[in-house]
Amino acid sequence: MTQRSPSVLIVDDEPLARSRLKALCERSGLFGDMALASGGRQAMEKIKQRQPDILLLDVDMPDLSGLKVAELCQGLTRMPEIIFTTAHSNYAVQAFRLEATDYLLKPVKESLLREAVKRAIANREHDVVGQESDIAQRLWVQDGTGSLQLIVSDIERVEAERDYMRLYLPGRSYLVHQSMRSLESQLPTSLFVRVHRSAIVRRDRIAEVRRKGRKHYIILQDGGRLPVGPRYADRITAFAQTGRLGGSETVTE
Repeated sequence: MTQRSPSVLIVDDEPLARSRLKALCERSGLFGDMALASGGRQAMEKIKQRQPDILLLDVDMPDLSGLKVAELCQGLTRMPEIIFTTAHSNYAVQAFRLEATDYLLKPVKESLLREAVKRAIANREHDVVGQESDIAQRLWVQDGTGSLQLIVSDIERVEAERDYMRLYLPGRSYLVHQSMRSLESQLPTSLFVRVHRSAIVRRDRIAEVRRKGRKHYIILQDGGRLPVGPRYADRITAFAQTGRLGGSETVTE
């Protein structure tokens, strides 16, 4: 994929919501070509005409719902990455079953939009390559003794320790001086998922997602547990219910 900024189509039937999202996108500087659609039918016309890289898609629209738009997009030769933007949290499971990149609740925060767009770009790059490149399969990190080359699929999880990150591999771990954001950008989204601002976990290491009151946490295959941050809870729950994690659906205690 070239280094150009991704094109985006903002789809929402409410004029104020469209204007706010447009202003957010302009302020973020994340996108190149930008277009607007006032409903699902107009969105499908513009998707076919413009072939946007990313859709910012509302769910509840009178003419054609965002979920139906996402379903129709699956039949396209070049399917856009879909980021749902909605005031309703109860459609998340359906959205992820339609292979949505993310599901953001209004009012959309710029930090969450940036994270979602990064995932969308990574997904498109992976589609273009067709398979994980050798660069994506191996990761160079700096620890106290120098540079290390690690096989990405050997990494089980990453946890923050103050200004450092600890990478856990079978039988060993490495403390590296690198930011969580930097590591997240280098780890393939097909294998890893961010569960907390301080933790990234390989999907197949998650045995279970549990909920106790309003708090969520994951149980790892080795029996360990990690908290799920509030901003990641809806995504992790939906991933569990649609089989995109290694374990079962969410268990309520």
